[in-house]
Order: sequence, then C-alpha cells, then structure tokens
Amino acid sequence: MDHRQDDSAPTVDAPNSDGLVPDFSNKVVPLRPWTPPKAQERLDPRLEELRRILAQAKPVAGEHSDDEVIRDEDRFRRRFGPGFRWNRRDRIGLIALKKRYDLTDPEIKLFQHTGNLRRTPFGVILTASPWVALWGSAQIAVFGFLFLVLLLAAWPKLVTAPAAAIKPALALLGLLAFCVGLYWLYVKPWLLRRRKERERGDQAS
Repeated sequence: MDHRQDDSAPTVDAPNSDGLVPDFSNKVVPLRPWTPPKAQERLDPRLEELRRILAQAKPVAGEHSDDEVIRDEDRFRRRFGPGFRWNRRDRIGLIALKKRYDLTDPEIKLFQHTGNLRRTPFGVILTASPWVALWGSAQIAVFGFLFLVLLLAAWPKLVTAPAAAIKPALALLGLLAFCVGLYWLYVKPWLLRRRKERERGDQAS
C-alpha cells in the first residue's frame, strides 16, 4: 500500500489555536510583478508623413551660389538683377570684388544702380568718389535748408487747416524724397565703400 501523498490532492490548512484557518493569500509574492501595459503611441498621420519626408530629404545646393553664377549668365542675372548682362570675365571680377570687400548682394546692387561699379580688363572696381559724395552732400544741404524754410512757412496752415494745405504738404514730401534720393545716389555709396575699406584694414592689421 502506497502511503505517499498525492500532490494533486487539495490541501487544507490546519486551524490555529482559535479554530480559524489563517489566510496567507496576501503574503504571496508573485514571481513577475505586474506592470501596467505601455500605452501605444499614436501619431498624427500627417506628422508621420512629414517626418518621413524630412528623413528622406537631401540638402539642395544653392541655385545661385558664387560658382554657379560665374558659370551661368541667366542665374547671374536672376541673382543680381536684369541690368547685369556681364560676360564670364566680368562675373569672375564681380565675385572677387564681393569677397574682397565682404559685400552683400544688396550692396552690390546699390553700387551698380548708382553707377559705382567699373569693369576693367583687370577686374571690377568700386568708383565711389569722396568728391561726388561731397557734391551730393552740398546739394542735400541746400535742398534741406529749402525744405526747412517751406516747412516753417506752411506750418501754420498745416496745423489750422490741413485740408487746405495739400499742395504745400505734397511739395514738402517731394522735396524730402528728393533729398533722400540724393543721399542714396551720391553719399551712401561712398560711405559704404569707406566703411568696407576700414574693415579690410582692421582685418589686415
């Protein structure tokens, strides 16, 4: 007769001294502690598509870089303006001038529109002259004085009856615009050239 206890048989806890069966269920430590399931990230499909496009995108070389505008005249005009119909030699000279003075594209356009870029067989040079700037400053001083005189003469009418002072106001605005145009045409190029030359001297020293 086999007196071995069957492991599959249910076991009954022995009662304690009080006649109660102790409850050990709250003392059982699980082998794998329960962890809450990780919430699945749900991305907006548009955001996911944008991320995919950015991951596949490649940096595009500048269409109007210095090297390309030297090779391509159309790109050269698109970058600097339709007035720049220059051959390859002059384009090389302009880019060399740009790098030598550390000029921006708007500054190059200013020198071109004011007639201060000269193309020579040896390259492109700046022709902004201090004498031209002095002459422009003298004109600004004359027309600026005239502007102040007209402003003082028309000021009472501008204050008391603005509707009746339309013509004097237009004349003052036209005179002011003319002075600003003189500054950008004659004075500004020279001031810009002097500042660039001073910066080159500081870098060289």
